Amino acid sequence: MGELLVGRPALKLEFAVSVPLDLTSVISLVYRAADPRRFDRWLVEARQALGEDGQHELDTLLGFSGRLLYYIEEVLMSFDPLQPERLEADFETYIAHLRRLSPWAYRSMAIQSMLRIYADRGVSEAPPETDDPSAWRAFFEPGITRADLDEVVSLVLAPEQLKARTVSLLERFWYECYEHEYRRVLPEMRRAIRQARATTYPGVAVAFEELSGHRLPEEVQLALPRVERVTFCPSYHLGNFVQFILYPPELILYFNCQRTSAVTQPEAGSIISPDLLPGLRALADGTRLRIIELLRGGERYAQEIVGQLGISQSAVSRHLAMLEAAGIINVRPANGMKYYSVNAQRLRQIAEELERIG
Repeated sequence: MGELLVGRPALKLEFAVSVPLDLTSVISLVYRAADPRRFDRWLVEARQALGEDGQHELDTLLGFSGRLLYYIEEVLMSFDPLQPERLEADFETYIAHLRRLSPWAYRSMAIQSMLRIYADRGVSEAPPETDDPSAWRAFFEPGITRADLDEVVSLVLAPEQLKARTVSLLERFWYECYEHEYRRVLPEMRRAIRQARATTYPGVAVAFEELSGHRLPEEVQLALPRVERVTFCPSYHLGNFVQFILYPPELILYFNCQRTSAVTQPEAGSIISPDLLPGLRALADGTRLRIIELLRGGERYAQEIVGQLGISQSAVSRHLAMLEAAGIINVRPANGMKYYSVNAQRLRQIAEELERIG
């Protein structure tokens, strides 16, 4: 027998699309899209549409916190975007939160961005305790990519300006560049989420590889012991790039939903419907088939299913979520509980489609 050790809970894999998460991904891509040969055409055009002043703001506010753009991550995570009630937040809710933050909160986020850069280098550093610009220049210099160092220092020493320019940039980017595009691509992102939820993945690395076509970056792999929850988010304009936010205990992994659709969606004119594969994936598991068999006898609530199957409630919840996402079971909330039943019409649809293919 080996030594007794305190166990760690298994990583939770979740899938989500939301305005704050997607906006952070896209504005980061637009910041980088200076080379039209490497980036999605829409990203390049969006950057050009900002004009010289807008590009200057973008380069200033995203270009002082290292190659991973930590400052815009700090702004996002101040919203606590992965809380269930925040996942449905619209842009107005997100920007209202940012307006409520004090100017000193923005200064703290800028400082925290730099402390993360120093930590990545294995260096212990503290921010200056004075308002001496030269001390702040030395502190921020390692994080500068495109921003003007003196301008960044002036913003940090005048945090009300840092707040105003951060909020203004996000508002301008959303209303002038991205709101219409977000609404256009949202159905595709939601479809990618449904497909991902209807699939069982044995681990984070496999899920990321299947969804993105890339291996999990080594720096993320090494950080997994500090992570408790992994959230996969579709990004329509990501292209062939890898994008993530490592903010222990949270890890956000973006994947190209256009690639996901190209791999899983049938060609135009095909007799195969787009919803067949999620249905088959949901059915391709012995436990989920047992759940369907139990529900043949009538509606049941979750605890009854747990008692019948003899497995953990969390495992049953995951299986029920996959069946619900694929439309194979119906859910009826009542008196604070959820009651589940078989969607016989959906099962007949899958069976008829398989018969047509055969």
